[in-house]
Amino acid sequence: MSWEAFCRETPERSIAVDGFVDGPPSFDLASLHFNFDHHRGPTRIAMLCSAEQVREAIHDGLLELLESDARDTHVFMNDNDPDVALSKFALDHPWIVKPKLGSAVNRLFWLVGMMDKRSGLIDLPGEIDIIGKAAWMFEAYWEYRLTGAIDRKVASEHLRVLADVEGRIGDFVAGRGESAPIQDAYETLYRGSGYEIVREYGPHCRMKMARRGLRAFVSARQTPEDRWVYTLCRYSPFIYWFPVPEIAEALNQDEDPDVLFGGGDTVYGNARGRGSTRDPREIARAIDAYLADHHLSPP
Repeated sequence: MSWEAFCRETPERSIAVDGFVDGPPSFDLASLHFNFDHHRGPTRIAMLCSAEQVREAIHDGLLELLESDARDTHVFMNDNDPDVALSKFALDHPWIVKPKLGSAVNRLFWLVGMMDKRSGLIDLPGEIDIIGKAAWMFEAYWEYRLTGAIDRKVASEHLRVLADVEGRIGDFVAGRGESAPIQDAYETLYRGSGYEIVREYGPHCRMKMARRGLRAFVSARQTPEDRWVYTLCRYSPFIYWFPVPEIAEALNQDEDPDVLFGGGDTVYGNARGRGSTRDPREIARAIDAYLADHHLSPP
């Protein structure tokens, strides 16, 4: 949905989070429409994640605008990943996230921002305390995603997972948080020139990939309908040999309109559609052909 359509088709006092609107961060103070997103606009490495944007807006006066009358505020999202869950927690608990002095809150926003900016492809030591605590906080989401339950796209299930995660964030902030073990297992399905196609089994496997020096990958997940959900990632825009937006657009040439890839300059995916009918071998051939045609390879 475009920003213009969002403002036209949703009620006043509506907030879009993390990709619900296909457009850069925007706001309309007349209708009190807001879009917090980091997929469109400036390069991803220069942007705050959606949750950090929400927190900054709360700190800078968003709640004062919304509290100017008693009408409901509407929040729109089409995912329930850590960035969305933390955004929702911030909107539901503004008095907790507004101050910048809470060390636990600051560490959590730092981690989610750092991981989301690089799609998890960052080498952080697993023994850092906040890593294990975040694994526990977002455990319900990772189970939901990695088991493929997320592909059912059932709104009530999304909300149940979101509520579970939000409750655990609250426990963490209150000092009652627990830790969960690091799970970083994955399988390499294909090795290409400067990238790999992988099947993820653990939520922290991208940290392990980064530790190996991998700077670009394609994550493949098979749905119950025998279709494929793909995520194309690179560490930063400086990984020139794997130009994610251009590769995704090339892949889109052979996809149905309802399964197209979308994203930003470092990550594209097709998770919000039905999934592709092309298996990883076909995707590998298409990517390799693009890289060969454009003479792209790592240094």
